[in-house]
This record gives sequence, structure tokens and C-alpha cells, in this order.
Amino acid sequence: MNTLLSRLQDAPKTHPNFAQQSRVPFSGFVTNKIVSALNGSEFTRLLSHLEPVTFTTGSYIYELGQQTPFVYFPETAVISQLYYLEDGSSAGVSIIGNDGLLGLSALLGAPHARNWALATIGGTCLRIRLDELKSEFMKSGTLQKLIFAYTDARLSQLSQRTVCNTRHRLEERLCTWLLMIHDRTSSTELPLTHEAISQHLGTRRAGVTNFCNVLRDNRVISYHRAMITIIDRAALESAACECYQLVK
Repeated sequence: MNTLLSRLQDAPKTHPNFAQQSRVPFSGFVTNKIVSALNGSEFTRLLSHLEPVTFTTGSYIYELGQQTPFVYFPETAVISQLYYLEDGSSAGVSIIGNDGLLGLSALLGAPHARNWALATIGGTCLRIRLDELKSEFMKSGTLQKLIFAYTDARLSQLSQRTVCNTRHRLEERLCTWLLMIHDRTSSTELPLTHEAISQHLGTRRAGVTNFCNVLRDNRVISYHRAMITIIDRAALESAACECYQLVK
């Protein structure tokens, strides 16, 4: 904790609840970076198969081993993939926001979910049937190139988080994780409890609470009633581990 305090002082100041997939009206404005980067003809073809759905914070979308008939392109939702051990403890595997998609393994030939998928930040996604996305993917156009580029980024995130979880201190991993969530949402207000954060970081809630208190006391974040607000992002980046710059 002393290390975190010193880094903040030096920083510049400025079982599960499954999701009910509610359909929502499509606004016509797409924020997912893969979908919005498609060229005109591919975008038009894909758009006819996309269906907007919404998830509430804390709801599960997939469970381990479940068949995955749909692929999701997050818009405002932020989804985490988790792995649960036999003793009930868990650890976060990856974070997916409007930078990517949920269902990558199914698209690449593994039809059953490899992890649990949880809506860490509730919001909207664009849903498409797996067979329809595969059909467009196999045309070897822009969509395929974008998904391969995203696959590389996901692999980088997975490998870096393995290093991070074994080599870096909890306070650094906490700051990095908050930044990764913040990058994938448009709000500085994050509906996160200390219990939820500890579930993703694979640690005890008491440790998360201790370091959240340090961040709060140094005016980096505030929290009240399961809502964390980022006040000083520059200080949060200074307190994060080196992994954040590599996976951002």
C-alpha cells in the first residue's frame, strides 16, 4: 500500500443470474469498432442480420460449456470472461467492449463456451446468429481482416494478463483493470462493487477495499452505493502496472 501511495503522490493531478436478452430499438448509430469499420457493402449485408439487445450489470450471458448460437458485438456493454475453480473462486480472463466481439472461439470452430461471460457493465450489444456471421466471415473480405486483427489483440491481452496476474501487485492490477473497463465505456461512472472487482481480479474483497480507499483518499476515484467514479485518470494511469500501456 505504501508503494501505491507514493506513486499516487508523484502522479500528475488533473449461482449466477443469467441475462434476459431484451430487444431494444435500433438507433441506426453503430459504435462497435469492428462493425463500424466495415465498407459499405459488407456493412449493409451484416446490418440486415444484426439485432440490438441489452444486458443488465451482473448478468451472465454464457456459461462454461454452453452452446453459443449467437455472437455479440458490444456497443455500450462491457463483458468479462471469467473462469471458476472448484472451490468457487474465480479470475477474469478477458475484457470485451466496443473494441471487439463475444463468441470468437465459436466463430473459429469451437461451438461451446470456454469461459463464463458476464456483463460487467450493463448496456447494449448487436447480436447475430453464428451461422450468419460465419457466412460473411468466409467471404474473406474486410470483416475477416478485422476479426483476425482483433484475434491478435485478444491473444495479446490474454498473454499479458497471465504475466500481470503472476508478477504484479494487487494495487497495480486494480488500477490497470479499472482503466481497461473505463476504456470500453463512455462514462466515468462505473457500476462496480468491491465484491465484483475481487471476483475479476481473483483476490479477497478486503484487499480491493483497502486499495480503493487509498485511491479515494487521494482523490483518484470516488465510490458510493456500488458506483465508482474516476476523478483523476492521469493519476490512475501512473499507479497502474506497465501492462496497461501494452494492452490499451
